[in-house]
Amino acid sequence: MRHIYKIYHEKSNSELNEIYYERFNYDSSVHLGLHIKPMSQPKRYELYYIPTNQLLNLIGDIHSVSNDFQKTFENLPKVAQNQFINECLVEELYNTNDLEGIRSTREEIARSTREIQLKVKSKKRFESMIKSYMSLLSNEIKLPQSPQDIRIIYDDITNGEIDQKELPDGDIFRKEATYVQKKSGSGKIIHQGMTPEKDIILAIEQLLNFMNKLTDIPLMIRVAIGHYVYGYIHPFYDGNGRTSRFISSLYLSNVLGEICTLSLSRGCNTFRNKYLEAFEITNSIRSCGEMNFFIECFLEIILSTLNQMNGELKEKNQLLNLANNKLLEEPIFKDKDDLYRNTMFVLAQNHFFDSGSGLSIKDLAEISGKSENTLRKVIKVLLELNLIEKRGERPAFYHISQRYFEE
Repeated sequence: MRHIYKIYHEKSNSELNEIYYERFNYDSSVHLGLHIKPMSQPKRYELYYIPTNQLLNLIGDIHSVSNDFQKTFENLPKVAQNQFINECLVEELYNTNDLEGIRSTREEIARSTREIQLKVKSKKRFESMIKSYMSLLSNEIKLPQSPQDIRIIYDDITNGEIDQKELPDGDIFRKEATYVQKKSGSGKIIHQGMTPEKDIILAIEQLLNFMNKLTDIPLMIRVAIGHYVYGYIHPFYDGNGRTSRFISSLYLSNVLGEICTLSLSRGCNTFRNKYLEAFEITNSIRSCGEMNFFIECFLEIILSTLNQMNGELKEKNQLLNLANNKLLEEPIFKDKDDLYRNTMFVLAQNHFFDSGSGLSIKDLAEISGKSENTLRKVIKVLLELNLIEKRGERPAFYHISQRYFEE
């Protein structure tokens, strides 16, 4: 199906209206009960989409890749699973920040994440956002049911990262108007968020009703539509994108699993131009409320990113299997306790599945179920054999030597 925005300038007004009314009234058209009003013109459009084979194929492909990813992940040893989750979490948080122009580094996020996991009592940047995503991964967050729930999610995701003058000034959301400018730097305004606040609250209530109750529409399509509509409403002055992507991930976790949802911000940032263009085109009068283009773009971004993550996971798994075979044949361990080889295998999992700072004695003791004193003796021997390296002090972290796998 050719999207209506592509034929907008090819037809006269009467011809375009005829095409629009024909599509809108197809027997297969799904009317969503949600409305938009493009800028600089008086007409409101009810959002609709037409189920097509392309949409069905995209959903099927996403499920297929997601299932393949899950099978590979479930066959990994536990340490590799945890390390891969941490790496995906850091990547997701870095990308959602980068999309919003928030300065952060993967190292900074990884450090804060590790300190939260270790329950280090110190002020950590992005702490609230990291905890929100960790709660998503552990399936501890319920789907939002009210505008107040959206505000709670927003506060957690953006805590400490919003300028004082950009904080919400209404009862729940913002009181004044807000504008979206074209990202090219031209300063051109391409969208105005809804006003006044009472209309924002009503629109959010309608959106949540759509997301939570219209179960005859496939969830992935609902998430794509909901992602667009939230961006159209733009309930806050700043932080809308981060909040919307988190909420979309929360819903997607019910159909793709928690880890696969850590693909959304990564994908939206990788395909940033496509992502932003989908909003701009769907917001405009050229689309007449037709949602197919946005839904397709949203699902294509998820599919492409899941394929990338699945490929990365399989490559890491293959490297780990090769490392395990090398360790099993290693003559150095022939006359030693299995704990030496097992410790090396744990460090190999860390090596291939985490770009972070290695593992401490405490980490290794908890993983192996042995005492810290026992692990210190093992680590001492592995260091003397030049099989591992040490970095830092109090605590020190241990890495397997890169050259071990290259020789």
